[in-house]
Amino acid sequence: MAWSLQEGDVLVLPVAPDEYFLDYVTGLLRIDRAAIEVVVPDSGKYGDGVLSQDRLMNPEFLGRLERAVRNSDLCEVFPFHFDSTVAALSRKLGLEDVTPGFSFLEMGGGKLLNSKATFHALAGGTGVAVPQAKVCSLKEQAADFMWEELLSRGRPAIVKRDFHVAGFGNEVISPVPGVEPVGALRTVVAADREALTAYLDERWNWLTDADRSPVIVERYFADSLPLCAEFSVGEEGIQLAGHGAMRMAPVLNGHVWPAPVAELPGFADFLEEAERLCVAIHAVGYRGVVTVDAVLTPDSGILINEFNCRVSGSTHAYHIGERIVGGDFLTDRVIVEQRRSTFPATETAVKALTEAGLEYDRTTRTGVLLTVADNSESGGFGEYCVVAEDAAHAERLEAALTTLFARTP
Repeated sequence: MAWSLQEGDVLVLPVAPDEYFLDYVTGLLRIDRAAIEVVVPDSGKYGDGVLSQDRLMNPEFLGRLERAVRNSDLCEVFPFHFDSTVAALSRKLGLEDVTPGFSFLEMGGGKLLNSKATFHALAGGTGVAVPQAKVCSLKEQAADFMWEELLSRGRPAIVKRDFHVAGFGNEVISPVPGVEPVGALRTVVAADREALTAYLDERWNWLTDADRSPVIVERYFADSLPLCAEFSVGEEGIQLAGHGAMRMAPVLNGHVWPAPVAELPGFADFLEEAERLCVAIHAVGYRGVVTVDAVLTPDSGILINEFNCRVSGSTHAYHIGERIVGGDFLTDRVIVEQRRSTFPATETAVKALTEAGLEYDRTTRTGVLLTVADNSESGGFGEYCVVAEDAAHAERLEAALTTLFARTP
């Protein structure tokens, strides 16, 4: 979230940030760290890692936040994820008018549009190309569709929990062994109807959140390339922020921008269909970030399989591109993001990058930026972005970075 800051902002976080890292970010953004107020509520019933309702609505914290808001000149409420608690917080602070799409979000619109079942309903209504799929509320319905339409015809399936992120709520079901679970936690082999029934009996409670949500069953394409496009949906209309390919290991572990297959004949159609979905999302009242995911199938078709209406795990990379890299960064630079990376404390890591000549250089518009530093007790992972002239240059920088951090204590 720090990469979205402007001077005068109030930053609400679940844990106090590494101050060196925050200085590093604000320095790259060329804003005054002293002009940013960071507010962290006391620990709640779920610990320090979650901005839960009991923490955000704690009277002592609300008092601190109200004072911070009064001393600032806020022009927008920009939450990582908009839920009912954030809506209540915005209203309590008198910030409804600077919360884009507030009326829609206050009535539960955020949850509605982060549902995979809602995605399939809007995709069907707008006529965009999607994988063969069915939204299933009954176990027998899921079993019939998965076996009769997919597994018995030699086609793997992917089953998705209605509300989850980054592939952690997905599993691949295959009639044969050897299918890699790209974008899912694992592959389960179900060579016959009995094995499929046994799988659904075991996992139905998890897949449906104890029958509170439907499960989505889709055709799974092995050897496909996951793609994404991010849009800004505002009062004035819809704007494409950029597009890329997702790195999976086996779930989401980074991105490459721009998408390396953007020259394919069907890519422009994918972007047009993604924007068509955004038009429908705009019409119902949502305002904010929308990411549209798709897969490039082995026969070079592009099928949209999800959207997410919230700040994404890579929204900050577009902000880095716009505010730090500059120029026409989506066409004259390649940006590579790697997640779940292990590197030393930020100060040590930045010093090592500088000494190795790998740190980001504003003159060449290339180099490495440390984009996430996890200083929590349960942390130990970070993220970085490599900004390069082309794909080959990005590979060289990543290789040098891996070697550097392997020998940096």
